[in-house]
Amino acid sequence: MDGGLLTALLDLCFPPRCVACALGVERVYLDALGLCPGCRRGLGGPVERCLACARQVGPEPVRRLGRAEARQTCERCAGPHAEEDALATPRHASAPSRRAIRGVVAAWTYGGVPRDLVVALKFHARTAAARPLALALAEALRHAEVPGDLVVHVPLSALRRRQRGYDQAGLLARHVARTLGVERSRRALRRRRHTAPQSGLSRSARRRAPRGAFVARPSRVAGRCVILIDDVLTSGATAKACALALRRAGALSVTVAVACRAERGRG
Repeated sequence: MDGGLLTALLDLCFPPRCVACALGVERVYLDALGLCPGCRRGLGGPVERCLACARQVGPEPVRRLGRAEARQTCERCAGPHAEEDALATPRHASAPSRRAIRGVVAAWTYGGVPRDLVVALKFHARTAAARPLALALAEALRHAEVPGDLVVHVPLSALRRRQRGYDQAGLLARHVARTLGVERSRRALRRRRHTAPQSGLSRSARRRAPRGAFVARPSRVAGRCVILIDDVLTSGATAKACALALRRAGALSVTVAVACRAERGRG
């Protein structure tokens, strides 16, 4: 059977679906990342973000600034009215916490089409959604001029990986490392105990749950500038626990890089 005819027949029986909204559309309307025109438009453009917490600076999307121009801190992560989370400001943080995370980079705010992509990847096994998330994150890392020579991801517990069948942060890390041409280590960081999903916990419980849950291998991370990959950053508790483990194992610095940054009042 002719290849074009076979493709048309398969499309008739199994219509191509957008990786974000899962609506069936004609193949010609999907872009190279598998997004339909509506979802592609819904991604929006790059925005200026705080280099310390990755929250969006300003009410509207704007041109992304270079590292020298971008804000090192913002009023939502530093100062008297800072939002309370695990990414403590220097005034309130202990010395190890202050040194743990060098900065945070995010591609998008968690909401709209970016949220649909994360949900598709995380809960609906649409692993193709990892590619648009990771490519945007790699571009954000380039713009932020993050120093990094090793990509590591926040690992799932063995239980959660068995249930899901894959590790979504690991898929993101693979694409990011390949796009940036940076070495990746899949076993540099290990989750040594299962923790409850952060979404079901109170604020104080979110901070406590990941403490001591991770261990890093000095043989893989000592002397390295680590880019720590995850899908979403909310309270920062998991990211900080991972960063502390990496720094204890000898990492020179840890920059947290996430596809989406959850923010109050946005998304």
